[in-house]
Amino acid sequence: MNNHQHPGDERADDEHAGGAHGNREPLAGNPYASHIQRGHEPDLDANAPQLRAVELRRMNRRALLLLGAVVLLLMFVAYWMFTGAGSRREQPKPREEKVTVAEAPNTLRVPQLPPSPTVPSQPPTPPIPVLPASAVPSLPATTVQPPMARGPTLLQRRIAASGAETQDPSANAHGLPSGTDARLPTGEQTGPTSAQALPHADTLMQRGTYIRCVLETRIVSDVPGFSTCLVTEPVYSFNGHTLLLPKGSKLLGAYNHKPTGNRMEVVWDRIITPTGIDVNMASPGMDNLGGAGLPGHYDAHWGQRVSSALLISLLSDAFKYEAAEHGPRNSTVGNGFVTQTPFESNTAQTVQQLADQAVREAANRRPTVTINQGTVIYVYVAKDVDFSGVVARF
Repeated sequence: MNNHQHPGDERADDEHAGGAHGNREPLAGNPYASHIQRGHEPDLDANAPQLRAVELRRMNRRALLLLGAVVLLLMFVAYWMFTGAGSRREQPKPREEKVTVAEAPNTLRVPQLPPSPTVPSQPPTPPIPVLPASAVPSLPATTVQPPMARGPTLLQRRIAASGAETQDPSANAHGLPSGTDARLPTGEQTGPTSAQALPHADTLMQRGTYIRCVLETRIVSDVPGFSTCLVTEPVYSFNGHTLLLPKGSKLLGAYNHKPTGNRMEVVWDRIITPTGIDVNMASPGMDNLGGAGLPGHYDAHWGQRVSSALLISLLSDAFKYEAAEHGPRNSTVGNGFVTQTPFESNTAQTVQQLADQAVREAANRRPTVTINQGTVIYVYVAKDVDFSGVVARF
């Protein structure tokens, strides 16, 4: 059997083999590469939950609400920071004092009454005839007894007893009410009182007038001293027609060094106006509500009292301890017993005496009341002041 092949047949066989090899995988014919082949990769997202359209919209709304809240919070924080920084930079403006002056009252004019109509004259009445003495019946004579003298009542006896108490000379010296000045005199208790018109009402600064002023000097109660005060509101006369104390008048006063509690007693005895008027008076100072005395900062010095005495006592205890531990001991034999007495240091006794003296001085030290300058106070006019002699100089 003759197997003849043409050259073209070999070329066709090669192409057929090449096509078969091209359709197979490159490592299909390699027996050592079988372990490289892998199976299909698993789909991890096959069982994953998928959001529906409704849930997706709900999540979008929540996200938008959260985003809006965050934006509003940031806007509020930014606004607060800007406004806070601006308010810190602005310095407080000084308060201006406004003085309101009351207008003078208008004088009332009494309208003139119309003339009264003329009354026609009446004829005179005839005189009454006088009866003779014999015709008048005699009446029995009645004796009028004088009223019995009544003794003083219980209230009058109490007032008389209280009026006999001793007076306070220091209070009268400063123009303050004393025991008898504040009560009725004993000789005029039963007598009637009378009313009278105020003399010189246009130029009278009556008792009870309040003068508002600001302290110009600082007051410290450790030592007695003087103080000045500037009037901040004008003071007018009783009827408001005349200016008596203009704004800027200076009050001069004095105070003692024995405060009672946290208040100072300051007596203002002189006023000098810008127009050159010198007013002599003795009036006490008071607070904004009318309380007697000027309130201030109270310091009882308890720290200094305790610290000084404690320090000296510790030094005394230290000397006593060292003397008892390291000093010579005195031995005494009696009744078969030996008694040892520790050494007594003279230095410890001296230091203990200093401690006692410091405690006494601290206990006797008075508290300090301090009133700073610029404090607004009031002065109560204790007596009527008449400006009629100097009103022409205003």
